[in-house]
Amino acid sequence: MELARPHRIWTAGALLALSLLCGYLAAAGNDWYVDRDFHCFWLAGRIAASGGDPYDPAQYQAATSEGRPAAEALVACAPRFPYPPWTALAFALLGALPLPLAATLWISLLVAATVLGIGWSWQLAGSERISWPVVALLVVLTEPFLLALTQGQFGPLSLAFTAAAAAWLRSRRSLQAGIATAGLALKPHTALISGPVLLALAIRSRQWPAVAGAGLVLFAAFAVCVLLRSSWLFAWILAPGELRDLAFSRNTTWDFAASLGSWTLGVVMIALLLGSVAALVRSRHLEHADVVGLGASISLVVAPHAWTHDFMVLAIPWSITLAHANELGPTRRRLLTFAALIVAAPLLWAFEVLIALGRADESLAALTPMLTALLLALGIRWATDSAN
Repeated sequence: MELARPHRIWTAGALLALSLLCGYLAAAGNDWYVDRDFHCFWLAGRIAASGGDPYDPAQYQAATSEGRPAAEALVACAPRFPYPPWTALAFALLGALPLPLAATLWISLLVAATVLGIGWSWQLAGSERISWPVVALLVVLTEPFLLALTQGQFGPLSLAFTAAAAAWLRSRRSLQAGIATAGLALKPHTALISGPVLLALAIRSRQWPAVAGAGLVLFAAFAVCVLLRSSWLFAWILAPGELRDLAFSRNTTWDFAASLGSWTLGVVMIALLLGSVAALVRSRHLEHADVVGLGASISLVVAPHAWTHDFMVLAIPWSITLAHANELGPTRRRLLTFAALIVAAPLLWAFEVLIALGRADESLAALTPMLTALLLALGIRWATDSAN
C-alpha cells in the first residue's frame, strides 16, 4: 500500500535531513575524504569543470599526486580517470565545489541510496517472506557497505539502481525502471550482466517505456560526451587495460585465476559456475527476483575490475536466498540460511584478516559472488521442490 502524499513528503524530508547529517559527519570524520577514492573522483571533476581533460594521464596524475607520492597516487586513482565520460561530467558538478561541501553532498547521496536500496531490495525479495531489518543488516553490517562508506565509492548507488529498476519493473513503473537501469552506466563494468538482464526482463514483459527510457538516457549521455569532448570516449576505452597493468590485486575472478597460475583460468571458472547454476535451476520456475539476483551476482563474477565495496549489490541475492530459505523445511532452511549469512559477513571478514596477516591476496574475495550465485540457485531449486 502506498503512503499518503503528506506522509511521503514527511518521509522524504526526514530521509534528506538524515542523509545530510550522516553525510557531514562521515565526511568530516574522514578528513573530507582526502586521499580516499572520492578524492580521485572529485579531482577528476575539478579538472573537467576547469576545462581540462581527466583522461589525459599527465593532467590527471599531476592532480592526484599533489600532496602524496606519485606511485601511491597511481595505484589509488589509476593512470587516468577510469570511469565513462558521462560520469566525469557528473563529477564536474561536484568538482566545482570546495572539497568539504562536495564530500558532504556525495556521502549524503550514498547514505540516501543505501536507505532506499534497502527498501527496494526488501520489496523485491518479498516483504511477506523476509523482514526489512534482516535486509538492512545484510547491507549495513557487512564489509562492502563499510568499505564503500570509508572510500566514498559507488556501491550504494549500484544497490539502489539495481533494486529500484527490478522493483519498478515488477510493479510496471516502466519509465522509472528504465531510468534506474540507465543509472548503472555510471559504473558499467560492474553491471555487465545485471544491466542487460533488467532490459531483457523489460522486453519480456513488453514494458517498452522502460526500454525507451533507458535508451534515451544513455543516448543523451553519449551525445553530450561526443559533442563536448569526443576524445574522452576513446581515452576511456584504454583505461581498463591500464588498470590491469598496475601491479596490485583486485577482487575479481580474473585476479583470483591469475593467483593460481593464469588469468585464462578465469574463463574455466566462469564456465563451471554458469554450468553449475544452470544445472541447479534447470526445469525450475525462475521468479522475477531470482533472475535479477542471479544477474547481480554473475555481473561481479565476470567484472573485469572490482573491489569488495562493489559487492554491496550482493545484498539483493542474499536477501532473495534467505526469502527462499524461509519457505523450506527446518533442515534445509537452517542449512541455506547459515550458508548465506556466512558468505555475506564472516567469510568476507575472514578474507580481510588473512590479507592483513599477509597469507592471501585480495583476489580471494572473488569467491564471494561465486558462492552467492550458487546459493541462490540452490535456494531456487529447493524452494521449487518444496512447492511441488
